[in-house]
Amino acid sequence: VAKVFSKVKSTPPATIKEEEEADQEAPAFGSFVVNVPMGGQKLGLEMDTTAAAKAQGGLMVKGIQAGAVQAFNERFPNMVQAFNERFPKQAIKIYDNVMKVDEVSTTKEMKAKISSSSPPETMKISLDRPRAVQVTLVKPGMLGVKLDFKANSAGCVVEELMSEGLVTTWNAYQPESDRVRRGDRIVEINGKAYEGAQMMEVLKKEFRLELTVLKSPPDRSRLHDDGEKGNFDSS
Repeated sequence: VAKVFSKVKSTPPATIKEEEEADQEAPAFGSFVVNVPMGGQKLGLEMDTTAAAKAQGGLMVKGIQAGAVQAFNERFPNMVQAFNERFPKQAIKIYDNVMKVDEVSTTKEMKAKISSSSPPETMKISLDRPRAVQVTLVKPGMLGVKLDFKANSAGCVVEELMSEGLVTTWNAYQPESDRVRRGDRIVEINGKAYEGAQMMEVLKKEFRLELTVLKSPPDRSRLHDDGEKGNFDSS
């Protein structure tokens, strides 16, 4: 212990701060905060703004491009430091939901911050990391859900559950935590990821559906209505 303490004590304050931030564990599921050094770069996040995604109160990360986030992830990869193997590094991942950027939390304000050409020195981002569950549905029968999507959205978001259908039947045999609910996002069918319009075609065509469904924390059920609406469809 003395050896580790001596090493930390002799480290410059700025490096200690960076190591402390890097040691904060990003959860497998749940909320966390990262402070991204911008270095004059744009944030570099491709966001999914499908209307029902805002039922989670945030914007979903669809892709990570060249920019501050990519540099942050490369600097603090999801691995452990040599002196403390218990804590993985922080890294923003695809499908994370951005809930707050600095002190703003509305969809419009967060989008403006993320796309700003004059970013601050450091950007504080609050995120929710969803949990994936596997849902197996076998036709014949209607899915019994209304889905929200855009042509290039990351899958489809559950906007409404009908009183009858394959999904409702599935839910009846699952624990509460694994039941499909409003705001959940279908991102894969039979192990393959699809964008919204293509996913709708696959949902209609395939007989057996092995769905990967992302579930966000249940308290993210509020809806931010800023005038954006996606396309709705019932299967």
